[in-house]
Amino acid sequence: MNLEEKIVAMLEVQEVFYEIVEHEPVYTNPAMAEALNVSESETVKSLVLKTKEGNMFVLVLPGNKKVDWKQAAAAAKTKKVSFAKPDEVSQAVGCEVGCVPPFGHLTQLPIYMDPDLTKKNFVYFNPGVHDKSFKVKAWDLKKLCNPTFI
Repeated sequence: MNLEEKIVAMLEVQEVFYEIVEHEPVYTNPAMAEALNVSESETVKSLVLKTKEGNMFVLVLPGNKKVDWKQAAAAAKTKKVSFAKPDEVSQAVGCEVGCVPPFGHLTQLPIYMDPDLTKKNFVYFNPGVHDKSFKVKAWDLKKLCNPTFI
């Protein structure tokens, strides 16, 4: 079962409403928002970060936000975090950088989330591929991720 199939299975088991939107391949949140004709803040940016101790986690943000490095490090209880290398991301989550889904628990990575994501009606995330986006209620995303808010 590939990553997208795992996500579909999880959504169906949890009885979460979702829509799959196919579009041209996108590699950034601005391009994703344009392809979906939504605001960038309605897209989900899922980043795999690594602590100086070598632990990885998923930081889930609205697509229009940038990483607050100090806040991310404090949440992970470390002094410094950085982007995980592309090969580390691929190995940890099963897809390449730019289409990481917000479900670190599918791979045992902790999830930290910006609470602003829960203020939207719907949000869109990549399911491990660049040419599809899943639309879910923001509240359902919170429920599915069970994140630590930062």
